[in-house]
Amino acid sequence: MNKAKYKTWIRTKRIIIFSVLTAISLLLALLSFLNLLFLLFIIPGFTFGYILLIIGVSKFRLSKFGGDYQSKIHNLIASRVDGERILDVGCGSAHLLSIIAKQNPESELVGIDYWGDNWEYSKELCINNFKAENIKNKVEFRKATASNLPDDIGMFDCVVSCFTFHEVQDVNDKTISICEALKHLRKGGKFIFIDVFQDPKYYPEPEEIDTAIKSKNGIITDRISLSKMMDLPFPLNHKKVLGYAEMITGRIGDC
Repeated sequence: MNKAKYKTWIRTKRIIIFSVLTAISLLLALLSFLNLLFLLFIIPGFTFGYILLIIGVSKFRLSKFGGDYQSKIHNLIASRVDGERILDVGCGSAHLLSIIAKQNPESELVGIDYWGDNWEYSKELCINNFKAENIKNKVEFRKATASNLPDDIGMFDCVVSCFTFHEVQDVNDKTISICEALKHLRKGGKFIFIDVFQDPKYYPEPEEIDTAIKSKNGIITDRISLSKMMDLPFPLNHKKVLGYAEMITGRIGDC
């Protein structure tokens, strides 16, 4: 029987790229030893090597062999989910949605993702993972961008998203995707979002997150840094990894 193949958020391609850059820089530094060119190559060599260390150890920490922190974060979201129809915006390899399915076996599920070439996810991978897990929920996987969700997916009792909004490439304003997700929530429906909401690179005006949520009649019930919800080890606590991560939860108001 096939086993589910869930991918981490760290792309293998990035590890390969920085491994090659580190190796080339250090090799050139070695070849130019006792030459002024040595510094020209050794500095980027150590820089690429440090980035490789951060990426490689992060991938290990997120995997089941290094603490399974990706599953722990997904469980933080799944434990708050309920409802008859549940939407996951940016479902990746469907790991979060599979946890939600097991905890809500009667719920109807929809997973949306763009599954771009830059990622190791695909719609086929999601379908195969659900089959491997023998999940019986009614589920649909759709390809779409989070900034413009299909109208025909309908309305939901709960919408979740995990580290997706900042990755949306077709809009500069990352709050657009937040609004799109909230647009598909019924009155009283629950939203549970985790993203790097504290990162000024993606959210230069933090108050605009609140404004976007309020514009869709959303009411924030909780907002807390991921590092306060769990003890993140190095390098997951690094600002360039999950150090800026925050969970925002709430509901859609009645008015």
